[in-house]
Amino acid sequence: MKKTFYSIFVFLLFLSFCGFSENITFSQKYIENLVKSQIKKEYHDNVKVDSVNCFVYKPFEVDSKDISVNLRVPPLSPVAYATININSNHILQRTYNAIAYIEWKVPVVVAKKLITRGQIVTKDDIKSAVKYIRFVPQNLAVSKKQVIGATALQNIGIGEPIRTSMISMVPIIRYGDIVRVIYDNGYIKITTKAKAVQNGYLGKFVRLQPLDSPKTFIVGKVIDKDTVLISPNSY
Repeated sequence: MKKTFYSIFVFLLFLSFCGFSENITFSQKYIENLVKSQIKKEYHDNVKVDSVNCFVYKPFEVDSKDISVNLRVPPLSPVAYATININSNHILQRTYNAIAYIEWKVPVVVAKKLITRGQIVTKDDIKSAVKYIRFVPQNLAVSKKQVIGATALQNIGIGEPIRTSMISMVPIIRYGDIVRVIYDNGYIKITTKAKAVQNGYLGKFVRLQPLDSPKTFIVGKVIDKDTVLISPNSY
């Protein structure tokens, strides 16, 4: 019994040094699984494979250790290219090509609700998300800061990833406008007037000049088209 166990152990050890191999049926299905496995190994969950196109005229038996895969995946490309080489002493060297149609995992900003054309986008209209996208636009908005305060140039549907071409940063306060300034520190609330010395965008900070102190400058957050808030909580 001990001798048998020792023989099995030596055999397994020999396989570990030689490299484990097995005879497989080389077919279109095998190539599909092989390419998917290789993409998963190199890109983990950052890439999702939709389908793999390849062609094997007639399936045949081959040792798995004689198969090698070269993978080429251009950044953010909707397709990946695989070259499968067979180098065996029993059959002629063969090369097969496969194309995988893939999607990329990307961070996006999407609409939580319908955003209509001409609407100023607020933080309540959008959310951050992660989506798998085949054709990744160059102008995807990846940060909510890129979107909040912008004006929608078109209708944006619920769940639709927002591109910078869909929005425009239009100021709602313009240089020279007289605006209401609210100072609120939680204990004291003061309202006064000031002149904008730069364009102001919803949710962004704007520089102001108090009317009663023209040599002084203050900074506050734009909360609507004629109101700026100065508060410790707005920073």
